[in-house]
Amino acid sequence: MLDVEYLERVAHYFESGDCKFEFEHGEEERRLLILDFLERLMELGEQADELATKLIFKDAYASLITSEGVAQAEADEAAQESED
Repeated sequence: MLDVEYLERVAHYFESGDCKFEFEHGEEERRLLILDFLERLMELGEQADELATKLIFKDAYASLITSEGVAQAEADEAAQESED
């Protein structure tokens, strides 16, 4: 499912100026298609950012779900502050 080559082609499409050129010189239908693509890509970027954060910090999130986890996190933070 992970197609890094496709992402690299999309990045090249943007970086090369091809997307901008097609938008500026394309028919209305093509311009709308480009805008739809960009909008969807931005939505996916937001989803990817949220998912990456959850995956990276899942243990921290899991501990904050319970009141005991929150209390422990607060105690750890207070201990860290008193050390500084």
